[in-house]
Amino acid sequence: MKQKILLTLVIVCFFTTIQAQKKAQKITAYAITGVQKGQNNWTEVRLVDVTSGEEMQTIYQGKQEVEILNARTGKAITKKEITNYLQPTRKEKEVTTVFRPAVQDVDGHMAREKKLMTTRLIATRSKVLSDKPFATNSAACAYDKKHERLYYTPMGINQLRYIDLKAKTPTIYYFEDDQFGALTSPGDVPNQITRMVIGADGNGYALTNNGSHLIRFTTNKKATITDLGSLTDDAANGNNSIHSANGYGGDMIADKAGDMFVITANRRVFKIDIGSKVATYKGLIKGLPKGFSTNGAMVEDGSMVIVCSSNSTEGYYKFDLNTLEAEKISTGSSVYNASDLANGNLAFAKKKRNRNEEQQPEVKQEQTLSRSEKNIEKALAQNRISVYPNPVSTGLIKLSFDNQPQGKYDIQFTDISGKLISSQEVMISNKLQVQEFKLPGLISKGNYMIKVIDRSKKAISVNQLIVQ
Repeated sequence: MKQKILLTLVIVCFFTTIQAQKKAQKITAYAITGVQKGQNNWTEVRLVDVTSGEEMQTIYQGKQEVEILNARTGKAITKKEITNYLQPTRKEKEVTTVFRPAVQDVDGHMAREKKLMTTRLIATRSKVLSDKPFATNSAACAYDKKHERLYYTPMGINQLRYIDLKAKTPTIYYFEDDQFGALTSPGDVPNQITRMVIGADGNGYALTNNGSHLIRFTTNKKATITDLGSLTDDAANGNNSIHSANGYGGDMIADKAGDMFVITANRRVFKIDIGSKVATYKGLIKGLPKGFSTNGAMVEDGSMVIVCSSNSTEGYYKFDLNTLEAEKISTGSSVYNASDLANGNLAFAKKKRNRNEEQQPEVKQEQTLSRSEKNIEKALAQNRISVYPNPVSTGLIKLSFDNQPQGKYDIQFTDISGKLISSQEVMISNKLQVQEFKLPGLISKGNYMIKVIDRSKKAISVNQLIVQ
């Protein structure tokens, strides 16, 4: 009897511990903040727990000395200054003399002249040290979990930068001679970049306030920066335009299918098709406190998105992309207000299994492969062309060609045995190019293959595709 009681107590303690661990599980994000809560000088980077609102790790402090290197050469960057034309520097008193007509007042005295003292704000040209990591502040960052980097850009400097999170000592890299954006001056607010994310294809994407410049940057060794041009409003958007000045600021998240969502600072949500660059208005986030601007965004899990505000320390909130209904997620009395949030999650991605749920790897029996099967196996191992979404249920997929030679290619859609069902010829002319491929109608659900054939009739890429 005692043994049964003891066993029962052990089981109860075990499950209590498991539940406590689940409750204590933290949701973390990289945040660009001020020096303290409530401040808005966006020069600090913290790893925060969004469930409590507290800092877990200091990533960068504006006052600290760090090593700053050129991202392409690895050498120390060249120190530079830029001129900020919109920096108010002092107040100046101005004396204005006003003469009143010579008339008598009620007592018969002549009215005297009056001198009025006014004060005006003088804006002068001041110098900004552009080599400082967060000079002119920053409101756009993206976490690259593959390379353990935090990409960002200052608001008033058109330059891509990143913090190396793997480095033993704080190290920041600048793409020193690469133009990043279309800024004409530090005060060019419409062309300031305030939204940034790493997409499902592994590339970074950034968007200007006015939606006129969607910029893609690769994260490989030979990084390329490409201005993809302006977004276009869907015809059904009506008065809700991605270019509206009322929505300047905000952030961007990516989904598993390769598209983006822009959350503007005035709580509006747009879905962005990267291929067509069309912005579709999805609606207004509901349930946020009055005056809560949506400046930073990150994916929690599935369709849930967490947002922060640059002007509120009240808390962090999450909303559902399907319903746009929001609720408070942080439990602390106050949080760090932030200009941006970043983590590595993709919306609508399947949740990863924990170690206890992982299946054991399947033991494959040895078999003799034909020459064509060996070529396919080799192509699979060296795949540099990704296919998404996968599984697909819409009848339309996208193929991302990464650093493939320019020229004509054939995209072949086959059954699992290799029988050709349909094909499409494409012309690849860019280092990174996304090509749409429409699946034939009336095909049954199941497993298929997507092959890419080069000019020499060689299969350079083979992807299994699940049609749902």
